[in-house]
Amino acid sequence: MRGRGGGFCLNPTHDSRMALMTVRAAVEAGASVLNHAEVTGLRFTKGRVTGAELKDRMSGDEFGVNARLVLNATGPWVDHLRKMENPDAAPSIRLSKGAHLVLKRTAPWKAALATPIDKYRITFALPWEDMLLLGTTDEEFEGDPADVKVTEADTAQILDEAAFSIRDQQLSRDLITYSFAGLRVLPGGPGDTSKAKRETVVTEGAGGMLSVAGGKWTTFRHIGRTVMKKLESLPGQPLGASDENFVPISQLQKRLPLPGIANPRAVAHRLLVDGPAPGPRMAADTAKHLATHYGSLSFDIARLANEDPALAERISPDAPEIWAQVVYARDHEWAETADDVLRRRTTLTIRGLASDDVRAKVQDVLDNK
Repeated sequence: MRGRGGGFCLNPTHDSRMALMTVRAAVEAGASVLNHAEVTGLRFTKGRVTGAELKDRMSGDEFGVNARLVLNATGPWVDHLRKMENPDAAPSIRLSKGAHLVLKRTAPWKAALATPIDKYRITFALPWEDMLLLGTTDEEFEGDPADVKVTEADTAQILDEAAFSIRDQQLSRDLITYSFAGLRVLPGGPGDTSKAKRETVVTEGAGGMLSVAGGKWTTFRHIGRTVMKKLESLPGQPLGASDENFVPISQLQKRLPLPGIANPRAVAHRLLVDGPAPGPRMAADTAKHLATHYGSLSFDIARLANEDPALAERISPDAPEIWAQVVYARDHEWAETADDVLRRRTTLTIRGLASDDVRAKVQDVLDNK
């Protein structure tokens, strides 16, 4: 959604769902994935990094994995892992905090609005998930990335800057349903973070661990290709060459759509037309929501709802999500906690609808596999 210097694309995505589909694509290509797994240490053989020690943060179980190569792509924690490899490693990045607000709309809002604040920054107002998304800040952040949060100063700054181009009644604090902050990973160096380049840096540590940092969400495929080229240049037999299905990097498919890619209007139409013969058809807003967030995978969720009418019920009367999405998140999207579902796989949290009652019911579904 954001670009260099605070720019943005005009069609903001649900970034968590995009991340999930990227992970799903990796699984379909043969990857093994873990959720809620913490790296507690690295494994070494003759001074080379040859694996990692892990902890399941849900069960507390500890285990390890061996690997010919370890790639450190941990975003704002990249230097934390580099310190595990070499305690004397100098910082390679700096962090910039960006805060955002999500508000209920007082009137229809279809345009993407950007207003310059200075030479490097803009304030934006975007239609997002039937809400209004305002942002963003840009300030250097120091400390534990897990502690990043939206402060009162952030909220005041965003509302004050938005007031340059938005009517006051739309900027009432009573309309705020959600706020969130993230960290941009920038190459180390002096100067204002808003002026820093959003470039990707791949480095090799003393123990042979590769670390990738920087870049933008909108360039994740380019970042992947950059890393693959680095892997290709490593000495010795190419990674994966012993696998019978091995394909050289130069022969890998260059354009591959993420799972579920489909025309959302066509998917929504099918969902509305192909409902169960006896029984109510899917609501139009639910069909549109599924089509735009799951694409062709929506039909898997619709089948769950058709087979069990209770799963066709809305999670909240004020949102299009249905209970079949919770079951689908549990069984196909590695959801373990209520936050996994409410914040990262649906829009209920950003709509301000993640009440204690809803959270308890969602967790009950997750616990009853």
